[in-house]
Parts: sequence; C-alpha cells; structure tokens
Amino acid sequence: MGIVGRVHGGVRLATEGFSFLRGHPRLWGLAMVPVLFAMLLVGGAGSAFWLHLDEVHAFFAAYLPALEAGAWWTWLWVGPGKALLFLARWLAVLLSFAVTFVAALLVANVASAPFLDALSERVEAIELGQGAVVSEEGLLAGALSSFVSELGRVAFLGGIWLVLTLAGVVVPGAHFVTGPLLIATTIAFLPLDYAGFALDRRGLSFAARRRWLKAHRPTMLGFGGIAFVACMVPGLNLLLLPTLVTAGTLLVARTDPAGSEP
Repeated sequence: MGIVGRVHGGVRLATEGFSFLRGHPRLWGLAMVPVLFAMLLVGGAGSAFWLHLDEVHAFFAAYLPALEAGAWWTWLWVGPGKALLFLARWLAVLLSFAVTFVAALLVANVASAPFLDALSERVEAIELGQGAVVSEEGLLAGALSSFVSELGRVAFLGGIWLVLTLAGVVVPGAHFVTGPLLIATTIAFLPLDYAGFALDRRGLSFAARRRWLKAHRPTMLGFGGIAFVACMVPGLNLLLLPTLVTAGTLLVARTDPAGSEP
C-alpha cells in the first residue's frame, strides 16, 4: 500500500472505531462513562474560552506591532499590513482554541483512564478472537496503573505545549512558528495516546513506541490528523474518547507494536 493509501487508512480508523462500537452493544456501558467526562470538561473549557475571548485576543494583539499611517499615501502598505495583522491575531486565537479543546479531551482521557483501559482490553479481545479477557492485575491496581500511565502521557504532551507556548510569548514573532508546531506535535502525539492502553499491556518502552510511530508514519499522520480535526467539531468531539481509543486499539492489534514496517 502506498503512502496515500496508508494515510487514508489512518483516517478511516476513526470511522472503523465507531462502527466497531456500534456493532458491539455490550461495550456501550464502558463507552458512555468517558463521554460523560468529555461533556463536562469540553463544555467547561469551551465556556471558559468564550467568556475570556476578549482577553485572549488582547493577549495576542499585545505581541504584534501596531501600524499607523503618517500620510495618506502610507495606506498603500499600512492598509494591507493591518489586514495581515488582523488575520494573524485571529489565527492565533483559533489555534489556541483548538489546543484548548484537545487539552480538555486529554484531561477527560486521564479521568476516564480505568474505563478506557477496560474498553481497550475488551476491544482487543474481540478483534483477536480471544473471548473474554480477565486482567492479571487486581481491579484497583489495574485502575491505578491505567490512571498513572495516562497521566504520564498527558503530562509529557503538556510539557511540550508549555515549552512552545513560553517560546512564543518570550521570543517576538515566534508564535508564527510555535503555533503550527503545537498543532503538529499534537497530531503526532494523539495516536500514541489513543493506542496507549494497548501498548501499555505489551509493556513497550517509550523508545519502542516512537519506533512504532515512525515505522507507520503515514498511518499515524492520517489517524492523528483526523482525530485532531474531529476534536474541533462541536458535538462529535463529545463522542470521541471511546471511539478513538477503540480505533487506537484496532491499530495496535493490526500492526507490529515493535515498530516493524507494515
């Protein structure tokens, strides 16, 4: 399969995850808990962003130059410059809005980790035809382990976001670079996060996970890209957690988690 085909396969994973859940009603109970967490956290994040929209816009405006026309002919360059700066401000606001929504979903991932882990385990058992799976860990120990693992993944991404955000604030004009980098980093990370529960059960190190990500780069790009875009769709984003964890689990079950070429 060519690169375009593998990217398309990654994009298609999201719909396959939804179809898988729809075809197995016994998984719906586990899937509903993350949806409820997502509704609360995404709704809260969206409301907070809207209430502080003026402050967010003013924050980015403060780091862009203010152009003033000294004479009438200077509008020949001041006018287009003002238009570009206007677009730059609102582009920065839009990017921060996108990252806020994804961050809220990742926090919902952490809160829902034990339920998502159990869902992933059952999805993999069905996909591989293994029947019911009973975890070797105790219920409490397994829930704690999944919570800690998911918290570590989100903390890692949060650290990258913090570094890029600080660079965008401290270095004049750097947000033109750090903004797209935030989006690209998130897209690259999302497959590792949504496949994380299945990878945890295999005991893969972070280095092995990176090799797996690199080996299946086109598929990961498609999956991470559609996951990021879908997070921005009101209503749909509230249904994504169980769907994308299911898709990530299917991805692990269908590929070599050690990172060999597909």
